[in-house]
Amino acid sequence: MNDLIIDIVSKNYNVSISKILKLAGGFRNLCFEVSTGSKRYVFIIYKRESKIRQVIENSHFVAKLLDSYGFITRIPVLTCDKEEYKRVHTKEGYHYCALYDYLEGETIPWEAYTRRHLKSIGKTLSDMHYALRGISMTKSQFSNNNQISISNTQDVFQKLPKWQDLTEKEIEEMKTYFEKVEPWIIRKLKVGLNWKMILKVLDSVLRQSQPKAGPLTQAILHYDFVRGNILFSDKLDKKLDIYPIIGILDFEKVCVGPVIADIARTLAFLIIDCKYKKEATVRKRFLISGYNKRGKNSLSIKSINSPGMVHLLSFFWLRDFWKFLEHNPYEFLHMNEHYVRTRDKLLAYGLMGR
Repeated sequence: MNDLIIDIVSKNYNVSISKILKLAGGFRNLCFEVSTGSKRYVFIIYKRESKIRQVIENSHFVAKLLDSYGFITRIPVLTCDKEEYKRVHTKEGYHYCALYDYLEGETIPWEAYTRRHLKSIGKTLSDMHYALRGISMTKSQFSNNNQISISNTQDVFQKLPKWQDLTEKEIEEMKTYFEKVEPWIIRKLKVGLNWKMILKVLDSVLRQSQPKAGPLTQAILHYDFVRGNILFSDKLDKKLDIYPIIGILDFEKVCVGPVIADIARTLAFLIIDCKYKKEATVRKRFLISGYNKRGKNSLSIKSINSPGMVHLLSFFWLRDFWKFLEHNPYEFLHMNEHYVRTRDKLLAYGLMGR
């Protein structure tokens, strides 16, 4: 693999690599830190799946757009032919790959969240929603900080997935899966599905395409703004009382939809991830102190405390529960602390019972 990477980078980017280090990547992507001795990059070989090329283009579009607004994102390095990615042949067949600038900063382990991290996550998500609100975009609205043109912006914007479409598809797949394996869930996991409550939650989620969340209700959503995709500085911003986010990664799940869906996605993850903090504390630090107080966008208190928010949180926990079951042997799930905490939250919110 190292020889392949050296060959690809040398031929397409005219970069001589002296060191390669395997990184923890996204789901099925292969990520490597590559170094020339004086400069570091990240090289990604993307998973083979349908529409992956469009996913890469969407990801690059949003990363460059945010970069033009002053956010620090992973920007593709152009090839010698001025392309943002290449299609290459490997032992497994053809893959798309790309070289990116290396971002400084660190992710944090799940036991290390502080109130300053939670406020920082809320602030940055709020600022992103404000910058990526659903407006008609033209070339004149972009700066060119990295000498990378953002062409045909309106066309690319229209090609971004719609949250409503993605959610409708996921709900159908989730229901089909649960109906198929429900006897094994009961037998092996010792829990039962409360279909009455589940269907109520799913119906509520499908009706939230136009939520009332203040003047800026629709935006391009990151939709995976969670710990592994966030790089923090270890230097405290004393004025804002936060550890600033100095790198945002992985825009593969970007879509256009209601900001409350993106907020709930991150909040649902944080509630499970923050094992040493109460749910009320996580909500306050992330939503009130971070998103509303320090960010440029805001979510009304009515929306924060609404049944719709509760249903969205329940939906994301149910979605994560589904993914746990799909990708892990049932017999070993009890050893996964994130699974256990997700299951317990679904029990507490009435979507499952014993």
